[in-house]
Amino acid sequence: MTKGLIRSVIVLVLVLGVGGFGLWLLSGKEIVINKSGNSNAGSNSDIQNSGAGSVVSDAFKEFGGKTPNETLSFLIGALEKNNLTLAVKYFAPEIRAIESEELKKLQDANLFADLIKTLKSIKSGKTIDNSHYRFIVPDEMGETIVEIELAKNSAGLWKIISF
Repeated sequence: MTKGLIRSVIVLVLVLGVGGFGLWLLSGKEIVINKSGNSNAGSNSDIQNSGAGSVVSDAFKEFGGKTPNETLSFLIGALEKNNLTLAVKYFAPEIRAIESEELKKLQDANLFADLIKTLKSIKSGKTIDNSHYRFIVPDEMGETIVEIELAKNSAGLWKIISF
């Protein structure tokens, strides 16, 4: 019994060692994240992550509303037209790919009407700070089921950062 346990531990250590060595060889160039507290960090900057302070470039930084409500209205309008390409432009670049896939799944499952109905039912939101806003999404009973958070980008337009 102890020989089998020792043999298993040795195999596990060897596999982890070889895997770690392989990852080290394949890791390539080090990734550097530019941390800047300056909101005017450059012409390509967009949403600043509240926790990390990193700046992400956004080709669609000119898409969004001047208010959080306007951005939500633009998103609903794009969804009503079944225009996923336009709809995802209202999301921050960090979550755009994920949300695009999720919206495509909802579209394929014919659930857009339910999503639009839910988004239209949003009645309240609250300002978190000068550049962050949160909508409360209720269910049929009025209970909060999810919160949608928006942030103001470098162009002064609101983007959805969590959905």
